[in-house]
This record gives sequence, structure tokens and C-alpha cells, in this order.
Amino acid sequence: MTTETETPTDDEHANPDPMTVGGAFMEYFTESDEVKDEDKPKAFPEVQRFVRWIGEEQRVDQVIASEVARFSETYRSNASEEKKAQAMHIKGFLNFLKKRQYTSDSLASHIRVRPRSTNGQRATVAWRNKTDFQEITQQGYDEMQDKLAAYKEESIGLVDQIQKARATGDVRENSPLDALRDRQGIVEAEIRRLDDILKSAKTIDETQRRASEEVQIGSWVTIRKTDDQKSTDYQIVSSNEADPLQSKISDISNVGSALMGKKAGDKVEVQTNRKDGNKFISVHYEVVSIF
Repeated sequence: MTTETETPTDDEHANPDPMTVGGAFMEYFTESDEVKDEDKPKAFPEVQRFVRWIGEEQRVDQVIASEVARFSETYRSNASEEKKAQAMHIKGFLNFLKKRQYTSDSLASHIRVRPRSTNGQRATVAWRNKTDFQEITQQGYDEMQDKLAAYKEESIGLVDQIQKARATGDVRENSPLDALRDRQGIVEAEIRRLDDILKSAKTIDETQRRASEEVQIGSWVTIRKTDDQKSTDYQIVSSNEADPLQSKISDISNVGSALMGKKAGDKVEVQTNRKDGNKFISVHYEVVSIF
């Protein structure tokens, strides 16, 4: 039984020398013509903030949509024209990654600036009211609780640090203060996001899941390509728990959605994001076992 970090659809196209987010950032601003010279003073610091959020050493082909969406949450508290312009700089960078084929996903679509609702409630609350609950694993629930507690503790510390930074000089030209405010915005957005998820979450009943013969959220699935004997294990989780590096794939991903409801022995066809001419390439898998 083997476990791979790449998604099944990328196995045949692994890059021996993958591009990092930091490397793509430098290429975007120094080697490409994607950014106009007059836009660089405002685009550079905003894209740099995004790169630091994701991690400069992170491989571009391993950046996942949920991480991009989490960064997008930092714009939610203020949907001003300035915030919208900043978001467009990030979209430009992500479109560049897709254009250079560093990533097969259209990550730019996950950058959104959501205004507050007119009655003062957050947009996430309105979203939650549309859904009775969201199924997640017990492990995912516990991990989110731990993260929420850690962010709340960090938020308290940031308030004290910001007060101290304000006292060091002119707040209009105070880089440490700006960095702390940026971090505070990210932390507060994460607190809201995790709080909303946990309030609408329903943990999977493991007894019922294990009694079922079908793939569902929480299931570990062993699959293999129909033309290959090499098998791979994946756990099907909610989109908020997805982590390809831990072999956890979302139930709404190409592979995850194709596996939902299937039984051992079933064969599935998965449409990838790659094209052969004008046609998307499909890969065929067999469900070896469910556990």
C-alpha cells in the first residue's frame, strides 16, 4: 500500500525541478511583461504579501484553491475600491501562473472581494444559513478547534504588539506596524472562517461510515489506474479539510467527486484539467478497496 503526495492526474507530469512561489514571483516582476511599469509600485507589495502567506518555498503546483480562498478572506472586512484593486493584482499573478502552465488550476477565480451585507452581518453567515450543516471528519473538527484557539491567542498578542508599534513613530511610515496590521487582518479572517465552519459542522458517524460499502466523506480509498498496477490511497474529505500533501482530497475535486458513492471494484472516469487539442484528457481508475 503506497501513499503519494501528488494527485493521480499529475503523476505522469511531475516536474523534476518544480517552480516555487517565490521564484514565480521574481519571474513575474523581473522577466515578464505582465505588469505595467506604472502598476508595479502598488502591485509588488500586494503580491509579495500573498507570496509570504502561501510560502516562498512552496511549490507552485502544490498551491491549493482553499489556501488561495483563505487569503481572499483578508479583503472581506473592507470591500473598498482600493481593496478591489489589490485583489486584481493577485488575480494577475495567479493568471500568470496558469498562463506559464506552472499550475493546471485556475486559482484566480478564488480571489474575491466580498462586501459586508447591508444589515451588518458577515457574508459567511448568510452563506451558512443556506446550508443546514457541513459534514467533516472528527479529526478535521478537532484540528479546526485547535487552530481557532491558536488564532484567538495570537489575536490577543497582536493587539499588544500593534499598540507598541504605534508608539514607535509616525504611523504613516511605519513598516512594522503595517506588517502587524496585515497579519491581524489575516488572523481575524481565519477566526471568522473557522468559527463559521465549526458552527455549521456535523461530524461523520464513523460507525455508520464503516458499515457502508460506498465511498463517502471520511472514507479512505485505494485506487489504481486501469492500465497500471500501482495503487494510491486517498481520504475523501470536505473542501475545508482538503490537503493533498496529506493525501486528503476534497469531495468536490475531480477525483473525489468521481469516487463518491462508488464501491470496491467499480471503475471511474476522471476528467482532468489538461487538454489534448480542444478535448480534456480523461483518466480511468478502479476502486481497489474502501476502508
